Parts: sequence; C-alpha cells; structure tokens
Amino acid sequence: MSEPTYPRPAIRALVSVLVALHVFAVFLGPFALPPSSDLAAGSFRLFQPYVQGAFLDTGYRFFAPEPGPSHLVRYELIGPDDKPIVRTFPDRNLDRPRLLYHRHFMLSEFLNTTREMSERRGNREILDALARSYARHLAKRYDAKEVTLYLQQHELPFIRDVQQGMLLTDPSLYAADPNEKEIKFGPYRGDELRRDEP
Repeated sequence: MSEPTYPRPAIRALVSVLVALHVFAVFLGPFALPPSSDLAAGSFRLFQPYVQGAFLDTGYRFFAPEPGPSHLVRYELIGPDDKPIVRTFPDRNLDRPRLLYHRHFMLSEFLNTTREMSERRGNREILDALARSYARHLAKRYDAKEVTLYLQQHELPFIRDVQQGMLLTDPSLYAADPNEKEIKFGPYRGDELRRDEP
C-alpha cells in the first residue's frame, strides 16, 4: 500500500488563507449592515465584489442581536364592485401557516431594502418596477380597479414599555406622521397592470 501524497505546504497555506477569507466574508455581510462600526464598513467596501458575487450580503439583523424596525406594506384597493379594501402584509391574523407570514415579511423587507439601495444610488427604476409587480399581483388576486401601496415602518418598543404592558401592536409604534414613515407607491390602475403581465 502506497503512502498518501499531500499537497505542498505552499498550496496548503494558500487554501487555508482562501478558506479564512471566505469565512471572514460570511460574517462580514451581516456585520456591515447599519448600525455598524467603521471597521466593518471599511472592510465591506474592500470585500464588496466578492461578498455580493457570492450572495453573502444578506443580513439577519432583524433576528438578533440588535433588531431594528420592521416594515409592512399596507395596500388600498378599489374592488370590482367599487368597494375599498384595506389590508396589510405581513398580517399575523391572516397569513397562515406561519411560513406564509414569513414569506410576506421577506417581501416587505425586500421592498424596504430596495428603497434604501435606490436612495443611495439616486435611481428609483428598480424600486418602481418592484412596487409595480406587487401591485400587479394584488390587482390580479382581487380583480382590483386600482391599487395603492404604502411602505410603513414599525418601530420596536423599549424594554421598559413592554414591562409596563405595551403590546407590539400598539398604534404609537406605527407611522405617527404618514409623511415621515410611510412611502406611497401608486395609485396603479388595475387594467394597466393586467396588460403588463408577462
């Protein structure tokens, strides 16, 4: 039986460095999201092509350790009978099973992430196309004549407020001033949206 052959020490060292850099990039993606340190933000700029190319720039800060505000999409429709329909997604009472709630939560957060990216780049083209696609789905689902979307921010309560009995659904945690915390998309006409369908 012959002895196994191992790569030369230089190749093993190179592979080790590449693996270490990849692991660093895996952790860097979430740590570079705001709020972040100057070191994380600076490192992200250096690693950005690799992190984005490997799709490692997804963040999970809404789970821990310091979750920020969440986002909801409130939609107002004019139904086929001219009656208004106002709903929100995600909606913990309507979105069953729980996986559906999570899917809707990801859609609302994706709209907000796209909004932030559009503001940084000064280009709303992708944001408007995304909002229009959401409106198109709603128009088809409800056979709506008109669809308007509102991206709404939901703040987290302070610990002391929860200890004193505040619920996560307390109205004060939602947009107090619609101009400040809500972003409007539309109105979109249902017949135009249906014509856009691929």
